[in-house]
Amino acid sequence: MTKQAVLLYNCSGPQWTKLHQMMMMLRFRIRVIRPELYRLSLEQLAQGQGEPAVDSVPEAFPESMMVFCGVGQAQMEAILNAIRLSKLPPIPLKAMMTDTNREWDSLQLHEELMKEKSALEQPAAEEK
Repeated sequence: MTKQAVLLYNCSGPQWTKLHQMMMMLRFRIRVIRPELYRLSLEQLAQGQGEPAVDSVPEAFPESMMVFCGVGQAQMEAILNAIRLSKLPPIPLKAMMTDTNREWDSLQLHEELMKEKSALEQPAAEEK
């Protein structure tokens, strides 16, 4: 069983302090994911397992990304609402770990989320 955790990518630094404090108050385990961890599966990351890459570290992707692991729908919605109310910087890529993606690494998840984001933005651009 996956422990409740929230994986954060590119969400560190002073502007994200409020997010980290909020997650700690809500008793969520936060895992800040650095590029040397990108090749580990989401499940390994959620469990705090696996070893960082030392030889071929992938380049960090520029977008902020948040992955909810073992978090229920109501909890996830509460967190997202709190983020909106706190006026934190936007996190353009968000996902929930599922049975389908639990073995994916961060690079694969990022690629899929970028495809989804592009597909959602395309109809809006065509309407203009």
